[in-house]
Amino acid sequence: MIKTLAIPNDSERQESRAVTAEGVEMHLKFFDAAKIIPSEPEPVIPSAFHLELLEDLRQRPQRLPGFVHPDPALAEDERRCLEGHHRLWCCKQLGKPFWAFDLGRFVEELERIELIVGTNSLRRVMPRDELAARAARYIELKQCSAAEAAKRLGVSPPTLSRAFGESRIPLALKLRADRLGLSIRSLVAAAPPAVMERAIAYAETPDPATGKLATRDAVSLHIRQLKKGGRSKEPKPKVIRLELEGRLITICVTEGDVASEVAKELKAIASKLSGLGEMEPDGWPYHFN
Repeated sequence: MIKTLAIPNDSERQESRAVTAEGVEMHLKFFDAAKIIPSEPEPVIPSAFHLELLEDLRQRPQRLPGFVHPDPALAEDERRCLEGHHRLWCCKQLGKPFWAFDLGRFVEELERIELIVGTNSLRRVMPRDELAARAARYIELKQCSAAEAAKRLGVSPPTLSRAFGESRIPLALKLRADRLGLSIRSLVAAAPPAVMERAIAYAETPDPATGKLATRDAVSLHIRQLKKGGRSKEPKPKVIRLELEGRLITICVTEGDVASEVAKELKAIASKLSGLGEMEPDGWPYHFN
């Protein structure tokens, strides 16, 4: 974990350094991008993010350094990219050197995940699907719980839980879901797969009258109705038990009932009962129908 990290200006970059929590000094310098080997696949077709970053690095220097480390499988002057793969790809495309810290030692996969997730969490730039994939691999290697993984990776348990939830969204719907707010996207992720597309369509379609998008509560209600096949939920009566003069009386009330009206009905029932004489209780329901 990095304890101190100062972002220098252009004249200071070659002499910059940082110190890890273990007291190991790391030097920040420019590397030949061609000699930095990525530790994950490079994009075959660049995304909109890659193209935007490419244009940014074309116009100005690299502002955020990456992290590299030596690898026994590589040549002595080569390094493995630990963090900053998007920036590395852009530097290779532009023929620019890659600005990065060299950890000076080989990094095992478990520590590599901790460093990558921790660094990106501080900057809040790691997509949730990537976080879910890296955390799942970490749990597999470490044989630990999701809560422990969240603590070790420096993310909150709710963030990791939402990331795992969003991994349920099919790839075909992911781009549309990403355009929604975080809270609504979480609702979609928790919905049954059969209703996800209709839930997204509802959330991304403005109201014809107001032109506004649906709120989180409205999307939540819509998903509940979709889960029931579009039927609205019928209010269930509440059962109330009263004890009157030693007798237990059970009555059903709904949301619209008020005490005064129920009291009137109870008085009417008592009046009817007083006129039944010796009729057995089994016959009372027929009398009231």
